[in-house]
Amino acid sequence: MISAKRTQAVLITVLLLLLNGCGEPQEPAVNQINHLAQDSQEIDKALESLTNHEQEDMRLYHAILSQGKEKNSNITGFLDQAETHIQARRAILEQIEQASQKADEQTKSLQQSLLKLSFEKEETLSRAGEALKQYESRNQTLQMFVEAYGLGLDAEEQVYGLMRGRTETDLKEIKLAIQKRNVLYGKLTGIQEKFNTLTQTFNSTQEQLIN
Repeated sequence: MISAKRTQAVLITVLLLLLNGCGEPQEPAVNQINHLAQDSQEIDKALESLTNHEQEDMRLYHAILSQGKEKNSNITGFLDQAETHIQARRAILEQIEQASQKADEQTKSLQQSLLKLSFEKEETLSRAGEALKQYESRNQTLQMFVEAYGLGLDAEEQVYGLMRGRTETDLKEIKLAIQKRNVLYGKLTGIQEKFNTLTQTFNSTQEQLIN
């Protein structure tokens, strides 16, 4: 006959095994999606910083093209400033790329985490899954943005290099470089619009999940 103390010890052992089998405490789906959104604030701040740089860069770009028409004008100061801004934007772009890679890892981890939730309603899990897919699409578009922006910066840098030696450079070559720069930044606008739309869609789904 098993004693009461032994029975109690067996029950405690079984309970511990069950708890260990369950792993770490499960976090509600809404909290997990909210963490993802909060972590993306780093990306939002970097994008805002990039936009702030662009305003000054456009002023410099137009000044260089305008004054550069006169071969005797001195645009070296403008070119130096513009190239400094390009390096600053490259640094910000690198931050965005790193944050995007981190977000990619988080979404993959979150996919597995949502699958393990056992206490959520089916409707909640469905909406959380929808929000996650939207965030993944947003992050994929952000990666497209980083790549396209880098190409735009390369093209802009080429324009400035040609403008430095404009007295010895074929005008046609400069025009082609400017055209290439404009085409690349034109494509970038479409990617930005898609990113903004996906952000709004994700925010809307997240709000529905909270409410």
